[in-house]
Amino acid sequence: MNVALVRIDLEDVHSIESAAKHIEEKYGCCDVLVNNAAVCFNDPTLYGKVPHTPFDKQADISVKTNFFGTLSLTKAMLPLLEKSESPRIINIASSAGRLSILPSQKRREAFSSDNLKMEELEGFMWDFIKAAKSGTHADEGWPNTGYGVSKVGIIAMTKILARQNTRVMVNSVDPGYCATDQNNNQGFIPAERGATTPFLLATIQEQFFS
Repeated sequence: MNVALVRIDLEDVHSIESAAKHIEEKYGCCDVLVNNAAVCFNDPTLYGKVPHTPFDKQADISVKTNFFGTLSLTKAMLPLLEKSESPRIINIASSAGRLSILPSQKRREAFSSDNLKMEELEGFMWDFIKAAKSGTHADEGWPNTGYGVSKVGIIAMTKILARQNTRVMVNSVDPGYCATDQNNNQGFIPAERGATTPFLLATIQEQFFS
């Protein structure tokens, strides 16, 4: 198997645009986009490996990287996906992003609405960042987890993309609690096992889902 690498930083729009241009010039299209990159503050100091990060900064970094970075990359790659004969987008979600983490029933209904627009979803995510910075997020119906909110956003984003891009097979998947550096290798599922479902979604033949 030949593997080619191109650097992408989800916090750097220029790197995203450069990567998309490189892929277009070299390959002409993109068949599968797996959005797996993310940051997570599982522990205030990542098990003693980094300095403590206050919650307001955790929320800002997590949502801007995991949600807005993923959205920017997806938007940049959509024109290349549309050139593929069997385009797929696979967003790596998490049980941490289940709707039940949202204390507000109103917010749960908003995030799960079949009529939710991408612009509205982006507004919700900015609202969370703003509320976290002001310390009012709990009063406004948000949980104490930037990672969880970012994954709620990823799942909602997946549904919107699927509605907007009917030629593209769009899914989100929870790989399970995999043993990685993110959780100090405390997960009970091998990372290889966590990659199985995304791999199957990337390779399944169209007749099985059409």
